[in-house]
Amino acid sequence: NTTATLHGEQVQMTDKELVDREYSSESVIAHELFHQWFGDYVTAESWSNLTVNESMADFSEGLYAEYKYGQDAADAHNYRYLQRYLGSKRDVTKNLVRFHYDTQEDMFDLVTYQKGGAIVQMLRTYLGDDVFFAGLQKYLQDNKFGNGEAHQMRLAMEAVSGKDLNWFYNQWYYGAGHPVVSIDYAWDAAAKKQSVTVKQTQDGHPFELPFTIDYYVNGKPVHQQVTMTEATQTFTMPLATKPMLVNVDADKTLLWKKTDNKPLTEFAYQYKVAPRFVDRAEALEAALAKQTTDASARSLVVSALSDKYYQLRVAAAEGLKMDNKDVAKAAAPVLRKLATTEKEPHALAAVLGALGQLKDKKDEKLVTKELAGNPSLTVQGAALRALGNLNAPEALTRAKAYEVDAPAPLGAAMLSVYARQGGAAQWAFIRDRFDAAQGQGKFRYLGPMNQMLGRLDDPKAFSEDVTRLQQMAMLPQLKAYGYDKLAIAAIQKGAEAQKGKPNAAQNQATADAAVQAIQAAK
Repeated sequence: NTTATLHGEQVQMTDKELVDREYSSESVIAHELFHQWFGDYVTAESWSNLTVNESMADFSEGLYAEYKYGQDAADAHNYRYLQRYLGSKRDVTKNLVRFHYDTQEDMFDLVTYQKGGAIVQMLRTYLGDDVFFAGLQKYLQDNKFGNGEAHQMRLAMEAVSGKDLNWFYNQWYYGAGHPVVSIDYAWDAAAKKQSVTVKQTQDGHPFELPFTIDYYVNGKPVHQQVTMTEATQTFTMPLATKPMLVNVDADKTLLWKKTDNKPLTEFAYQYKVAPRFVDRAEALEAALAKQTTDASARSLVVSALSDKYYQLRVAAAEGLKMDNKDVAKAAAPVLRKLATTEKEPHALAAVLGALGQLKDKKDEKLVTKELAGNPSLTVQGAALRALGNLNAPEALTRAKAYEVDAPAPLGAAMLSVYARQGGAAQWAFIRDRFDAAQGQGKFRYLGPMNQMLGRLDDPKAFSEDVTRLQQMAMLPQLKAYGYDKLAIAAIQKGAEAQKGKPNAAQNQATADAAVQAIQAAK
């Protein structure tokens, strides 16, 4: 089925932009092409059933990543989308299929897209690839050149699987929310049994959750298929010895928000032996949280700097707390080596960013080399930021070249250097650019303005900055989204940072007056 697909101009990139292109930019092409089947060949019966168009297209992004770039790329893409949904409190109360909405635009949200795509991926895992894709084929054939809805997709999946899927669709398509769980473990040495207790803590009824638990004994997993039907449930497995790792939801496709109470030693083992991107991402997250106090955590983080998938290398480098001497000592030699060997631009940019935090002059040569000669704009931008920490006057001089018509990564780096190392002249540049920008364009300059707010000991600049924040905070269209509270926080933070400086009292009075005006505005 071939139809016309229109893309925004942002998918057409220059050669320089293509050097830095990540799959998140390419995925929109897969998404829109998938609509040739789910959207064109079979069209959603109503806006309420938009999921059969958009959730499927969202799912296709991970599917294409898996086909073209491998399982890690697909898992990383899906995990990022899942975290976006889980981070949205206002979407928890929305059903995937909704029969009540104010306008059709209300349906285009994180539930229809990101949550819906994750639900489709769960169904794929539950049914298995052969059955799942046969079900999609049947749905398309049964409804071709017509309209479809979630119930028709359920009927197609039931026909090919022989399973009653009402429970799945009622729970995930016609219900709201998601499980919030805590996972605890216990080993009974006398009985030689490992127990896993999963507790659902979300409001409302418990979710029915089929999943796999892998118990790693002697380096190999023992699989256990379980189904959770109660709010709190304990699963047990007899084993010859205490497992090195218990990996709940081994497929890493469940849509839930979890607190996994396993010790760091097991997370470290999980990083080494468990097969999925999310296994390693969760282990890295646990290690990053303890890197300043636990040597084994630091070791895991440093190992992740050389992970096989670049996004975890990025996460490790960006998560390093280089102001901690133990972390810096462990990571610096590896970072310096990677600065000369890392080929992936986003990972190299993260390495340069971490090195810049050391503020060690001996790194200036390699940073300036990347700024001058690397073909990646992302790497050049990171090098300029790092140079700001190593040689501020030189960074300010080089940044000036990017004031006009600079590619986005270098323009952003220029603003960052100005905000962190600039003085009155750089403040005037940012202020004037903010004033000239229209609409959403002003937000590009808010971050740098806020950084300078607390740093420059200049009452005139402080007052100018606060006045602009106050004016934006009092706009009804921004206040509706809570920007007034964000502006107040920024103003108060700026005044707090001024304490101990000669003009602190005057700046505090300016801040107090602005906060009062914002709070009094209707």
